Amino acid sequence: MTDQALDILKLVLLGLLYLFFARVLWAVWSEVRSANTRAAGPAMPPIPDEQTAALGAPAPSEPRGRRRARKGHRGRVARLVIVEPKERRGAAFPLGGELTVGRDPSCTITIEGDTFVSSTHLRIYEVEGQAFVEDLNSTNGTFHNGNRLIGARLLHPGDRIQVGYTVLEAQ
Repeated sequence: MTDQALDILKLVLLGLLYLFFARVLWAVWSEVRSANTRAAGPAMPPIPDEQTAALGAPAPSEPRGRRRARKGHRGRVARLVIVEPKERRGAAFPLGGELTVGRDPSCTITIEGDTFVSSTHLRIYEVEGQAFVEDLNSTNGTFHNGNRLIGARLLHPGDRIQVGYTVLEAQ
């Protein structure tokens, strides 16, 4: 074989080697990412019947669709719904007074297993019927519609709030 043919074969072999390593790295990255998503938020434990109505979720014995937290109307937010992670998708929390979000069990919305969430991460409160979201000096911050939240902001229906791996949507 000529030197030119050997050089071409070396380059082809090198290219295939790079493709192989890229595929291995992609597989490892996908596996690590899916493991983080699963660990980010375990499924919510069952809620006793007395608390079910307070959270706006249907009681276990009732058909779905009853006793849900009401959606807001006329541009006002009436509830928060978890969009991510998949394990908690659809959990709704009605706004009434003040909600707190964090890892601490005393928070209204408890996010377990997510190390990017502070013990008391943020609060959502109402002033004259308008909902506001405020970061409580969390370590990793809160994101409102993809932008880092600084101070308090007015919530509108459709707004998304991200706390660690958890995404809440205002409705």
